Amino acid sequence: MAEPIATLLDLLAQGPADPQRVFNPWRDTDERDATPHRRMPQRRLDNLAAYLEARRTSARYVLMGEAPSHRGCRFSGIPFCSEHELVHKADLVARKPLQLTSRDAATKPFTERSAAVIWGELEHSGSPFDVVLWNTYPWHPYGDDVTSNRKPRPAEVREGHAAFEAFQACFTHPLRVLAVGKVAELALGQWPGGHCAGYIRHPAHGGESLFRAGFRELVTGSA
Repeated sequence: MAEPIATLLDLLAQGPADPQRVFNPWRDTDERDATPHRRMPQRRLDNLAAYLEARRTSARYVLMGEAPSHRGCRFSGIPFCSEHELVHKADLVARKPLQLTSRDAATKPFTERSAAVIWGELEHSGSPFDVVLWNTYPWHPYGDDVTSNRKPRPAEVREGHAAFEAFQACFTHPLRVLAVGKVAELALGQWPGGHCAGYIRHPAHGGESLFRAGFRELVTGSA
């Protein structure tokens, strides 16, 4: 494993400074995890490492989202990726075997709609390893229920900057950063040295067609 990737994984596993209503996929366990629960965070770290390694020398674009979802990265360990992609699009995600972590994954892997839309576009592009996915706040913020999502607080967005700097150091080439949604766009405008090279509508809440159009315009040039 490349040293910058190991550094990033260590930072992620340590978790946020204020973990109030935040789940850390790479350190914490979930009651829906497979057994033994204590091994599942390491599986998610291994998945993320394989995903990043596969793009270390090829990535040219970052699609920057808001935060992990309770059905996506929380179980896969990879931003904008659910267990469905680990099963059905594994060859697009990494070049090494990937691991499932939920207890029902063998019969009913978790799915996440935004992940399905994004990976559908990555497959359509023919160059899935040119794009790497990340989040403004890399840990999963939730509401009153752990099976919910919430927008990261301003302090959490600021904390995400250090993780993003460590993330960028993992790649050989400078990355063109595209914001997927308003949270990412605002964060890139506020972070020291942050730069948003383009905005794409988030696929959630009826934004699927606009996401596809933006992706094809800014990434594949096929709009």
